[in-house]
Amino acid sequence: MVKNTKILISVIFLSLVSVFSLSTCIALLLSNAATKRQADASQSELDALESEGYYTTAQAQQLMDQAVSEAMKQAGDELRNEFRKRLEAGDKLGAIRSIFPDDIVTEYAGQYFFKPIDPNVARNPFSPEDFVVGDDGSISYAGMDANILVTRGIDVSRSQGDIDFNKVKEAGIDFVMIRAGLRGSAEGQLLEDDYFKTNFAKAQKAGLEVGVYFYSQAIDTTEAAEEAQFVIDLLNGADITYPIAIDLEQISSSEARTSKLSPQLYSEIANAFCQKIDEAGYRPMIQGGIRTFSELLDIEDLQKYPVWIVYHGFPQYYPYEFGMWQYSKSGHIDGIEGDVSLDIYIGTK
Repeated sequence: MVKNTKILISVIFLSLVSVFSLSTCIALLLSNAATKRQADASQSELDALESEGYYTTAQAQQLMDQAVSEAMKQAGDELRNEFRKRLEAGDKLGAIRSIFPDDIVTEYAGQYFFKPIDPNVARNPFSPEDFVVGDDGSISYAGMDANILVTRGIDVSRSQGDIDFNKVKEAGIDFVMIRAGLRGSAEGQLLEDDYFKTNFAKAQKAGLEVGVYFYSQAIDTTEAAEEAQFVIDLLNGADITYPIAIDLEQISSSEARTSKLSPQLYSEIANAFCQKIDEAGYRPMIQGGIRTFSELLDIEDLQKYPVWIVYHGFPQYYPYEFGMWQYSKSGHIDGIEGDVSLDIYIGTK
């Protein structure tokens, strides 16, 4: 009886062990099947990602490095081609400018100057495509802003002699900037332009809009205010629709009164002139070349005054806002014998 009981217990124990082992095997089989399904799903996802153009981090980095290398090579090739093209055309300054896009590059007395573009000064909002050059060499606005109004003008002095302003008007010119006078660069004497009064009267009679400019050689704010008052007195209360500009240029001669002025003093001179003009009820403006606004003046402190930029190239190189652009000094207009400077004025409708 005891023996039979032991045998029965052994059978039951072995049966339980067998059941446990079978359960474990089944669980392992199920787990392996789930793992395989998960692996298959993951591989399927990877296959799908690869088919859609997705890459591993290492692959993506390799592609990025390759793209950067190719872009740098392409940019370098384009830069070299542009540099060579400008040199072949004899445009050494333009060639140098092409490889320093973040600087304003100017040349003076055989020396090159590099001025970083100031992020605190309002930028020129126009793209090169916003202006086009016509068959006659005139520049016109071709941009998409319907509020922009660009008018055609000329600036004149005694150099143009007698002018038939009726023909000038008929030629499509809208306004004329007339030189009122100048200060001598050596002795500093104030001089009225010989043709100022004649040009002023005849231009207005022909129906042209009129503005005025003065060629300054002031060496301090007192002289600048004196120049402004000189222009105001010449106008004698006359109503004009375009600005009164101070023309600031540095003469290369060491004997010129302004040859050693600092940018701070140049800026104070410009401000003193413009303030005086503004107080008299006229609109002030500062005229000058690229160098005037990059090397001679602290343009950040003078942003409240519109700029009349003198730049005889295309497209415009000046990076900051401007209100008027003298784009040629060798234009030809009916009614004027010889060359005359051509301008556009940029306003709003």
